[in-house]
Amino acid sequence: MLDCHRFLIPNSEIKFYNFTQIKCFVLILILTISNYSFSQTTENFDTIFNIEYGDQEETHACASGQWASLACNVNADKFRGDTGKAVRFGYDNTIKPYLEFRVNKSEGITRGIGTVSFWTRHWNDNGGEGVSFQLEYKEKDANGRTPIGAETQVTSASYTKQPFAVNQASESLYLRIRSVQNDALLVIDDFELTSYSLSIETHKQGLSFYPNPEMVYLQGVDSPTKAQIYTVSGQSVYKKRNPTTIQVSDLQRGVYIVQIHTLNNEVLTTKLVVR
Repeated sequence: MLDCHRFLIPNSEIKFYNFTQIKCFVLILILTISNYSFSQTTENFDTIFNIEYGDQEETHACASGQWASLACNVNADKFRGDTGKAVRFGYDNTIKPYLEFRVNKSEGITRGIGTVSFWTRHWNDNGGEGVSFQLEYKEKDANGRTPIGAETQVTSASYTKQPFAVNQASESLYLRIRSVQNDALLVIDDFELTSYSLSIETHKQGLSFYPNPEMVYLQGVDSPTKAQIYTVSGQSVYKKRNPTTIQVSDLQRGVYIVQIHTLNNEVLTTKLVVR
């Protein structure tokens, strides 16, 4: 039997080792209550070679990583700022243009997505109707996509910032801006993305666990109201109200995301690795 002692954990990852004959879970790291801390990816599309509208997907190497586009035009017309380029979506509704961020070598966004923003305007100088888009994401190898927010209509000829809170933890996400209605031209520029991560603040209340072969005991968190465990693709595999323990014995090998909610509306998030 594994001799389990109390651990006070100061960092941001949990690892459990699941052995076939001796079922034991060794707690390595766990996060203290934290605030969000993001790394940021930006793209102004200035380094994309000029392209014209077409009905075949094209890929582009940018400083931020790989992008893919369908039925888009990239040139120096009506960009945002003093110099540079912008992306225009085509206006034929038989083809639904899109712009998709895939990161280096199409590996996907590996640190998850916290927030996304970009700037849009209507192509016509007086503005108008007939332009709307949908932001959505998917796992690299998944078939379907998940919409983020509602469809957004663009009517202004002035650049408007479009912010979205995504908050998806994953190992390989594709993020797509997809045309919904394109009876006129949509223009996009200056993209920003923050990763989904947390910073450690050890001066706040600590979190400690007592591990045993079936579960870990939650200690040091004021009024935990809910514990949830997700796969990296976002599937919920465990949920418990008012937890003092977290059941881990039924989890398969792999990487999981653990979220603990508190009565003070704080959310503790960390990675769980079961080996």
